[in-house]
Amino acid sequence: PTATATAVPTPEPTITPLPTATPVPSPAPAPTATPEPTPSPTPASQSAGLFEYSRAVRLLEVQEFDLAIAQFDLVIRKLPDFSRAFHGRGRAFFGDERYELALEDYDKAIALEPEFPGAYVDRGILHEQQGNTESAVVDWNMAIEFADPIRHSGLISAVEKLLASVEL
Repeated sequence: PTATATAVPTPEPTITPLPTATPVPSPAPAPTATPEPTPSPTPASQSAGLFEYSRAVRLLEVQEFDLAIAQFDLVIRKLPDFSRAFHGRGRAFFGDERYELALEDYDKAIALEPEFPGAYVDRGILHEQQGNTESAVVDWNMAIEFADPIRHSGLISAVEKLLASVEL
């Protein structure tokens, strides 16, 4: 489809200066009929941070905990409000048996995303391992409350098994 033209003044041609010993500033471009769209407010570091996150998750999956922690650190520097990075680093700390740091990261993930079921599950596992069964049960119930019954059916099933395994 063609657009109907409106009376828009034709921009004056720009003159390309010849190279000289002293640079001469180019004239400002003439306004166009349709302004260029403003770039997305998403910082370039978001893409890089998500790439780093993907690498960190892979390192966590193969239990390279120290490397995963370092990779999650890069993500957190680029995306300081990305709850999943704190959760992932918490899981790496947990795997490396650095439980206090794991708890701090689980808490931070939940503070950033209060309805993040995975962080509640893992924090509950940490609580249960440390003998704090009541806190574990509270976290696991929160995970079930915030879990989507369709998308998180596996998580819900796993949490129900965890709840059935503990004695209060």
